[in-house]
Amino acid sequence: MPRPLATAAALLIVASCGVVVSCGGGDKAANKSSPAASDGPAATLADGADGNGSAGMPAECVPAPYTVVAQRDGEQPAGSATFGVVGAAALPIPLVPNKAGSLTDAEAIAEGATTDLLGYVVFFGDEEFGPDDVSMFGGYAPETDGAARGAISIFPHTTAPLVVGDVLTPGTLDGLDMTTTLNRVLLDVKFAPDEFTSYLNDIEGDVTILGLTSSAICVDVNLQWEYSKGSQALGTLKVNGIFTAALAPRSLPFN
Repeated sequence: MPRPLATAAALLIVASCGVVVSCGGGDKAANKSSPAASDGPAATLADGADGNGSAGMPAECVPAPYTVVAQRDGEQPAGSATFGVVGAAALPIPLVPNKAGSLTDAEAIAEGATTDLLGYVVFFGDEEFGPDDVSMFGGYAPETDGAARGAISIFPHTTAPLVVGDVLTPGTLDGLDMTTTLNRVLLDVKFAPDEFTSYLNDIEGDVTILGLTSSAICVDVNLQWEYSKGSQALGTLKVNGIFTAALAPRSLPFN
């Protein structure tokens, strides 16, 4: 694969350590799954036709606007326990394990266009935007003063595609033969367009997939992460709630 496809992983979540490595030692627990998650593709909800991110989803999965917790406490407080999500979108990221180099660039790109092995970056914010406004390289920062934009990344750590009922916990993709080193769960919220936040230790919590169709994803998020200045913790970023987002076109694959 072209090198930019691998190095672009650092842009999925803008944190002090980025997507490529975790700030702490990393939780070695594997993804946990409910019985529904073991049923394979049949467990994925039926696709809807309205394109707004709600059809085919459980009742609790509604398109924006909705309210979640997106709040930073401590020395740099921001956000709210009643954060109003106005815009949301999710970027599918194909994974094509190719550490051995057995696939050519063209073959890997072709496989990435059809593979079911996908990670997702769920974007949310209190300003209007949608699937056409996000990409591997864009959509992570708010575009207006006073607005906030967050991103939650989830990736499978084995060759089994993500399905409804999967519960993802922080850690590395140690079950895939990848050149790019990704984390299973990552998080960042920018409360200003040029904000860059450093994080300390490991993310805590999990993300449960409640709904997944060819046009939308719905996740129940329960995450928190200490933010820092150097090695000094300044407070905690907490993101909790149910996020529903329409899917953007899939990105080029990571290998």
